[in-house]
Amino acid sequence: MKILKEAVLFSMFMAAFLSLGIGQAAAQATCGDKVWTLWAGQHINVGTVTVKNDAENVYVTYAIDTATQPSATFGTLHMWMGNDLSMLPGGGAKRPSPGQLPYHSGVDPYPSSEGLTSYTFTVPLASINVTIAPETCPNLPPLYVVTHAEVRDVDDGSGSLSGQTAFGGDQPGSGKSWWFYGLYTICCDFGGGDGLCFTETAFAKGTHIWTTLKQSNPENLPSLKLTNNRWGWAINLTKTGTATYEIWAGAGLNKTANGTLAGTLTVNWNGEAAEVKYSLNPGNALEEVHIYAADAKPTTVAPGQYGYPSEGYDVGGVQEFSYTVPLKDVDGKGGVWLIAHAVVSGGQCE
Repeated sequence: MKILKEAVLFSMFMAAFLSLGIGQAAAQATCGDKVWTLWAGQHINVGTVTVKNDAENVYVTYAIDTATQPSATFGTLHMWMGNDLSMLPGGGAKRPSPGQLPYHSGVDPYPSSEGLTSYTFTVPLASINVTIAPETCPNLPPLYVVTHAEVRDVDDGSGSLSGQTAFGGDQPGSGKSWWFYGLYTICCDFGGGDGLCFTETAFAKGTHIWTTLKQSNPENLPSLKLTNNRWGWAINLTKTGTATYEIWAGAGLNKTANGTLAGTLTVNWNGEAAEVKYSLNPGNALEEVHIYAADAKPTTVAPGQYGYPSEGYDVGGVQEFSYTVPLKDVDGKGGVWLIAHAVVSGGQCE
């Protein structure tokens, strides 16, 4: 009996020990924290949605601001993430039905969120076909993240409390009904010192885009209609001389607000050739450059097919790079065309 009693006491102790999280394996380091406002009823700020990742999972955390919304709690939460917004239930052209989003609180393996003020979805990277490795991380596309919440007892400023639907994000969705989403870039720098080299694709912001998707044309630029939704710009030069263009990294949907101003591109065209000079801002480095230069309009969005520099694309982490390309308006119609693509890093790649 004494042995049995001791065994029961030990089991109770271990249960309490583990319930506090003590003795469990240490959590992996995370990075890439992205925070968006959680909007209830379109205009009421009720809290935040935070997205981050480690080497195995993406973590999406909903949190009510209990200082400004002391009575509010969550009902059911719904979420979707993917690298192609057209794959969102409803096609991304209208507000999705929350019930059709694949991640639901209260549905196995996710516990209920009823009555809570903070809740986290843990999504394995493997389940969304993402693998973090040196050869894949520089080329990972951004994730579109749609986060919906039922929020109870929201103070709308009128003195009464009401239930509201809420969406997190900084990108207004399309369609007649309001909704929001956000763009998240998978992070690979977990603070280990010998972490992965993480890079971002960048383009000089030119005169034309190549997408046909309306959402990817916030400035109503003319389109070359080369793809449905891949971002990037082309430059149509119609007169000789020197012109300067901004270089933007990670500007998904051709929205500079989504990206980082990485530097400038200066083009000096004399009618026979063009000197193309990349100049990056401090803290950025050029790992690769790809240049399209021709009299004809580009017909591909694949940087590896642009043709220049002919000696090779790897420029080794420099902050400035110049290259001269032959460029002549042979047919005398519509000028000439350039695309200046780059792979930029924080200067830590070898």
